[in-house]
Amino acid sequence: MPISNALLRPQDVAAGEMFYPMRILACDACHLVQLAEGLPAVAHFHERYVYFSSFSKSWLAHCEAFADETIARFGLKSGDQVLEVASNDGYLLQFFKARGLDTLGIEPSESVASAARAKGIETKTMFFGLDAARGLIANGKVPKLVIANNVFAHVPDLNDFAAGFACLLQGDAVLTVEVHYVGSLFQNTQFDSFYHEHYAYYSIRAAQNLFSRHGLRLFDAEMLATHGGSIRLYSCRPEERHAQTARLKLALEADDLMFAEAMGRSADFRSRIDRISDDLRGFLVEARRQGKTVAGFGAPAKATTLLNNARITRHLLPFTVDSNPSKQGFLIPGVHVPVLAPSQLDKSRPDYLLLLPWNLRTELLAQYAPLAAKGTRFVVAIPQLEII
Repeated sequence: MPISNALLRPQDVAAGEMFYPMRILACDACHLVQLAEGLPAVAHFHERYVYFSSFSKSWLAHCEAFADETIARFGLKSGDQVLEVASNDGYLLQFFKARGLDTLGIEPSESVASAARAKGIETKTMFFGLDAARGLIANGKVPKLVIANNVFAHVPDLNDFAAGFACLLQGDAVLTVEVHYVGSLFQNTQFDSFYHEHYAYYSIRAAQNLFSRHGLRLFDAEMLATHGGSIRLYSCRPEERHAQTARLKLALEADDLMFAEAMGRSADFRSRIDRISDDLRGFLVEARRQGKTVAGFGAPAKATTLLNNARITRHLLPFTVDSNPSKQGFLIPGVHVPVLAPSQLDKSRPDYLLLLPWNLRTELLAQYAPLAAKGTRFVVAIPQLEII
């Protein structure tokens, strides 16, 4: 596979691009699923990083609700510090700041860090780990809440990363983590979430084992609908007052059963991946034979995996559109499908619109209802081909 977010300029196609092995392994001992070969983090997170969190309205609503719930649950008050690792463009911290809390973002990619600063969110451009945590403490940072949402999958050195949080948490401070749940990935064949930027894929047990190894205690876990199925985890120092919840015990029991089932059905998982790719390619070939036009919506990292695995180039998918201006005018890696502005849909009025960020299905169906009224039908490929 090529690097998922390494969108190409049209003039650079002739120079070629790099493809790297992508093998997925699972550990029977700790229940972590991870890449066999990992690229250095700087291959993904840099000044031209193109993923901005603020382009989805449903995601922003999820984040605002999280801010309110967390402030109420842990009794946070004006002046308390909230620190987020992988704070992106300030999509989440803006809600804590608006409620009077002191915020600090840690973000390795300058492109999105600059967008956060433009919103008034203090942001340090650096990678997080044990040394970074020590530096923050030395500079007087004592957060009451530390957030690491949708970042644990993106970390090549999990032990250094977890050790940084263990160092940073003081007193009864809480670490909250959101990460794509490997159980949802397996059960719903979300194989497009496999890409090099995601080094690891989490079960609840794997997260508990990691935190425990570094002196943190997992005390709660809840299931979320975001990203097709995620988990939210709560950790603290072992001696602190936060009691383990009953739902964590139940979640761990279900989690262990899920992992055992997944390990016993890995061949079936591979077959389901092949079926999805074959069905999507077959649909696009038949649409072209019938003279129907098809466009894509979105250029997320997951589209790189799906389109490359199904061998879908611009001959079958002439273009896709994306609301993020930093992606427009570029090509999806490997398959070179052009990424255009959403206004192109009004001009072309395709017969079918393939929703590549299928996790935003509900939001996109509502947003593009006027297009459907003009005859366009929507298509999703995962967990199975569906024409809406």
